[in-house]
Amino acid sequence: MNSNITYRVADGFHDPGFSPERWNELLSRSPVNTFFLTYEYQQTWWSVFGRGELLLIVVENEGGIIAIAPLFEDGGMIFFVGSGGSDYLDFIGFLNAEILRNILALAAESVNAFVGFRFYHIPEYSPSTGHLKQVAPELDMQFFDEGRLPAPFVDLSPEQAEAILKKKSLVRHENWFQKNGGIQIEHLYSPEEILPVIDAFFNQHLQRWEGTGFPSLFTDDQQKKFYIELVKGVANANPVTFTKITWNGQVIAMHYGFDYNDVFLWYKPSFDPGLAKHSPGEVLLRQLFLKAKEDGTKVFDFGLGDEAFKQRFCTSVNHVGTVGLYPA
Repeated sequence: MNSNITYRVADGFHDPGFSPERWNELLSRSPVNTFFLTYEYQQTWWSVFGRGELLLIVVENEGGIIAIAPLFEDGGMIFFVGSGGSDYLDFIGFLNAEILRNILALAAESVNAFVGFRFYHIPEYSPSTGHLKQVAPELDMQFFDEGRLPAPFVDLSPEQAEAILKKKSLVRHENWFQKNGGIQIEHLYSPEEILPVIDAFFNQHLQRWEGTGFPSLFTDDQQKKFYIELVKGVANANPVTFTKITWNGQVIAMHYGFDYNDVFLWYKPSFDPGLAKHSPGEVLLRQLFLKAKEDGTKVFDFGLGDEAFKQRFCTSVNHVGTVGLYPA
């Protein structure tokens, strides 16, 4: 064990040993650099959904922080902060197997009646899964692969973006609205712009999914609070992009997404179900592709799930895996 490396449980998100800027700078150099791991997202998620005991484990050497394990414990199980509604999660920093083993040992020792670890949604390109499999027997634990989920995406080369924007279905549906009064596109970024329209977004999403057998997540007031607090919490970093499409004075589609690290994430769309036969959702999708192209975005990420419409547009598919470690 490297004697110059120390491990400790931080005093919450406001620990004096690190700042949001230091956290995000470390994240920017990590193998998995996603908005779901930013300080702002993690802190907001914990403030709204946190339960059990927070276990932010900080790994330091003489040069400062080299890794952060954003964990929490609930009922003896240890999870990533963000486990629930977050597409991609992982450890932050560059962790070899030895460092990860020591993090897990400290986490387990910090929990009364420890049961095990369950780590959701680790991207397949992360080295963490391989390290977890390696260190499990060293900790007298068993490693379990608990399943994978697809995450389709579009590699937005200029040629690919242009080809998507010319797809007949997208153009046809947008043309109908353009010929019958025209559409107005608004991309909103600041809390001052987004918060006045967010209730309309919640209501439209509720109407969209009413009676489908898949009720909107916004039936839960806690979810509404999270989406609102996230807009407030990332006001300075500005990765939240809210899009509103209006036709003849009527809001026909909206989208709450993230633009971070040259990746645009399709996160939570809604559209007016009364206009479903004219596919306002496809109008929304085309406008988001157009925005991504104009912004020079490298990847349009559809997030988790293999819905048919994603398969129509994606150029490739990543996967995320859930891993369990339990005492042998």
